Amino acid sequence: MGGVAVVTDSTCDLPHDLTESLGIRVVPLSVSFGAESYIAGVTLDTDAFYRRLAVASRLPTTSQPAPAWFEEAYADARDDGCDAVVSLHCSAALSGTVALARDRARRAPLPVEVVDTRLVGGALGLAAIAAHRVAATGGSVAEVVAAAESVSRSQTSLIVVDTLDHLRRGGRLTGAQAAVGTALKVKPLLHLTDDGRVEVRERTRTWSRALARVAELVTEAAAGRPVDVVVVDARARERAEQLWAQLDAHVTIRERLATVIGPIVGTHVGPGAVGVAVVPVDAVTAGSR
Repeated sequence: MGGVAVVTDSTCDLPHDLTESLGIRVVPLSVSFGAESYIAGVTLDTDAFYRRLAVASRLPTTSQPAPAWFEEAYADARDDGCDAVVSLHCSAALSGTVALARDRARRAPLPVEVVDTRLVGGALGLAAIAAHRVAATGGSVAEVVAAAESVSRSQTSLIVVDTLDHLRRGGRLTGAQAAVGTALKVKPLLHLTDDGRVEVRERTRTWSRALARVAELVTEAAAGRPVDVVVVDARARERAEQLWAQLDAHVTIRERLATVIGPIVGTHVGPGAVGVAVVPVDAVTAGSR
């Protein structure tokens, strides 16, 4: 068989049926409610997670994958006849997942190239899909990595949350950033920085204005070019549909994907969040063979 296998982690929030059909292997992170720990997407699905979150007296915590998940993913790639693996993971600024992947890669039964994408959520999903496209056409390790890195350089990732408290408690925002959003009772619009951190980009007064502003920023990022888009929501389908309508009115969408934010990212953004990851089509094709 030969070829390059693509591995990512569950912070990509790609639907399970999509990763299964593409053959992208997903290493799951864990989420804990008190002393009870669950494997995201394996022993705790997204619906069950949000039900637990709604009644939890304390916010859950998340942790990087167990080492055995990496070992299994890399061994499976070898057993399927692959020659190498490109392992794409969420930002090292947000999680220790990529460091653990590098540790296990050194012990893998085939060559593994680990990439800190500096992404998370839908943007990581877009990088994994782009990498898969190149791998599926016989691309080399270097070409598969280049496809993912092209997405990382060109993507725009935005998310609007009801509250910054989840991010603050999870240590993904400074207390000062979180305090401003809470004090002003605004809808914070967050973005991924170039170095893979989550920061408040703007503050808007209402959800309608927040979604309109997201569409404006996506339009700026598209700059008249067609785009690939992932819209994500944390049990906020109506808001997601409103965002799709805004995007359709302003940009030309080549490929679109709607997905629900899973337990890991959902722990940090909280229910009600809605966001988008977008990459211009020319940036995707530039990373292709």
